[in-house]
Amino acid sequence: MGYINPLFNEQRIIKEQSKPVLLPEIKQEKKVKVRQIRADKTHKLKFPVTNIERMKLQSLCKQVQRSLKSKGVEPIQQTKLNTLLLHYGLNNPAILEWDWPYKDSKHYMHTNLLETVFEREIGGPYGLAIRKGLSERKTAYMVIMSVLKWLEGGGNIEEIF
Repeated sequence: MGYINPLFNEQRIIKEQSKPVLLPEIKQEKKVKVRQIRADKTHKLKFPVTNIERMKLQSLCKQVQRSLKSKGVEPIQQTKLNTLLLHYGLNNPAILEWDWPYKDSKHYMHTNLLETVFEREIGGPYGLAIRKGLSERKTAYMVIMSVLKWLEGGGNIEEIF
């Protein structure tokens, strides 16, 4: 069945005659660019705390905030303090103790270590978690509690900053 207007019939004939023959294309492999990881990428790590440990860490944060405020420096947040405690413990293995009673209390506090530091010190193939046979959370808990005990036993908070 054709078109009523003969002009349309002619266009259909022209279209059928001028169809290009498609040859199978040779696919060229695209070079896949490997995306670089940001240098300041952080690894969020949470560790369980009891109510008493939470109160100790929060009161330590308040003390640090007061001392920094008196110096004219902006206050520090709890996560940043936890990260500094963890970092200090990783840099000073002499103060670490690995026999803390550990129980997952379902109440967590957080740290934000740099991804490179996390992979090198805690979670990588040669990290503390693998060497000690502990989970990453348990390792972070042991390190932070050791630093907290060191601070309570006469350690200087100024060394951490």
